[in-house]
Order: sequence, then structure tokens, then C-alpha cells
Amino acid sequence: MDCPRCGAQLRRRRLGSVAFRRCSSCAGAWYGADKLRLLKSRTARGDYRWIDIDLWRDRRKFRAGRQERLECPKDGQAMVTVRYGESRIRVDICERCRGIWLDAKEYAKVLSYLEHKVDSETVAGYLSDLRKEFVDALAHPSRAASDLADMAKVFHLLELRFIVQHRNIATALRSGSRGIPGV
Repeated sequence: MDCPRCGAQLRRRRLGSVAFRRCSSCAGAWYGADKLRLLKSRTARGDYRWIDIDLWRDRRKFRAGRQERLECPKDGQAMVTVRYGESRIRVDICERCRGIWLDAKEYAKVLSYLEHKVDSETVAGYLSDLRKEFVDALAHPSRAASDLADMAKVFHLLELRFIVQHRNIATALRSGSRGIPGV
């Protein structure tokens, strides 16, 4: 498989259990279908798993930018340049095989974007996310286990955000629970 950017050979790499291909010349990376999503979900102790950025499922988030006109390294199809979620990060996707090409350092930019998204979410935002995950779990029983894991992560992040946003209330709740057995 050759690099769509510079034509060099793409070499197999692994990050944990997720396989992808990297260009040793330009440092771009090719992620097969769902590989970038899996990698995102396993990064930062899973803090990003609840952030659903599916470039094919949510057409509102599918925004084309200036087209790079790169060919898919897997099937030769012309790839489409889109923004990653609501960020300014531009990635190239193959609509046929659903692979994603990231130029050098774009993976780091994706992680930085996700970290900012986690850090800037409010208590109200996390509560809204919990509701969405709960509705998804009910609406799609086949994905319930994944949605429940997402909910657990959102609960954890909600707790952390609540402590930061409402330090006095959190302190009062902790001190009030000290006298309650089992808490």
C-alpha cells in the first residue's frame, strides 16, 4: 500500500491492539474502517470514547473543505476532504472503504481537539450527553453495552466537572456523606 501524499510505502504499525499504516517519508497515517474511532476510544483512559464523531453517520458534522484530491491507498478511489467533527482539522476519507488519511501531526491535533472538548464541557453538557447515551442504549439494544460504557465514562467526567464547577457544593456533599455508613 502506497502513501497517497508522497507515494512512499506505508508500513504496518500498532498502537495497543489497533493496527494502522504509517508513511516513513511524510509521517502521514492510514486508518482502515473504524480504526481511528477505536484508537480514540482507547486513548486517555477512554475519556474520549463517549464523543461520537462518525463522519458517515452524522451528516450534520460532514463538512467538506478544500479538496486535496488524494487517492485512497486501499482502493484508489478519490478521497473527500472533510473537517473532523466541529474542529478545523481536515482529514481525508474514502467513502467506499471508510478509511481515513491523516497527514503528519494530525492525529496529535485530533487528540488535542478531543481533550479540549472534554475540558470545556459543562455540567449541563455532560447531563445532556448522559441523556443521549441513555436514549441510544434503549433505541439500539445491540449497542447497549458500548452505550453503557460510554455512560459510565460520562458519569466519571461529570463528577470531575461538578467538583471543578461547584467546589463548595461538592465539598459539602463529601463532608455530609462522612457520617453515612457505606458512603
